[in-house]
Amino acid sequence: MGVQRVGIVFNARLREAQALAKQLAERLARYRVWVCAAHDLMLFRDVMPETSVVITVGGDGTILRAVHLAAPHQVPIVGVNLGRVGFMAEVAPDQALGKVEEYLSGTPWIEERMMVSAEVFRAGVGSPAGTLEVLHGLNDVVVGRAAVSRLLSLEVKVDRMPFHTYAADALIVATPTGSTGYALAAGGPVMHPGLQSLLLQPVAPHLTLASGVVLHPSAVVELVVQSDEPALLSVDGFQDCALAQGDSVRVQQSPYRARFLRAGPPSYFYSSLVQKLVRGGHPKATV
Repeated sequence: MGVQRVGIVFNARLREAQALAKQLAERLARYRVWVCAAHDLMLFRDVMPETSVVITVGGDGTILRAVHLAAPHQVPIVGVNLGRVGFMAEVAPDQALGKVEEYLSGTPWIEERMMVSAEVFRAGVGSPAGTLEVLHGLNDVVVGRAAVSRLLSLEVKVDRMPFHTYAADALIVATPTGSTGYALAAGGPVMHPGLQSLLLQPVAPHLTLASGVVLHPSAVVELVVQSDEPALLSVDGFQDCALAQGDSVRVQQSPYRARFLRAGPPSYFYSSLVQKLVRGGHPKATV
């Protein structure tokens, strides 16, 4: 692949991430390199269209932030894993200086993963023209309670047809990538990241449908807040929006795709699944 410009995004909360990012920038000096902390990524949005590859140094949370800006421009990502599990990153930190350059000058393959979009509508607004906000994510869309002691009541429609009204702490609409995140902790199934389905998974449901439901690829899910207590929408854990009674969120496949450069075989997901889930993956518990 013809690499012209490389971005390096690191988790600023980890000293070793910042140090490794600096070392990588020095190693890759023959490319035009820019370096930034994950929380400062928006400052570099203008250079993303001319970036060939983004290298993330951190955990899956760092990757999620990078995907947010990289996916609309089809910029692939190489993840160096400093997190505890790291389902999306395949490069170990002690191998990064030697292996990352192989991804840029060798013949890696590109893995594409589906993303999800969430359109927010305020109560009484019934047309796309009234959309308050559109957010895109790789992992999941979560509508949860804002008050700790209250259950959330959410009416759910699938493809415009009434499906179910949930009483729960939260409701997750996850991609296959997100099935190994919050949805898994809530008791949901693990889905192969190459699938194109959505997973509807309740969190701590009360006297209601408790099992997760796998939906078809083109499903459109509408979540309507029935509770009179405030609720909160969260996309990938860092894009948040407050919701009130009657507000709704329309969730479906995003037109964007997350792209990852891979050196390992396509079967890597299965070979690492048990190790990451049962053995805890990388020992450092942070993203």
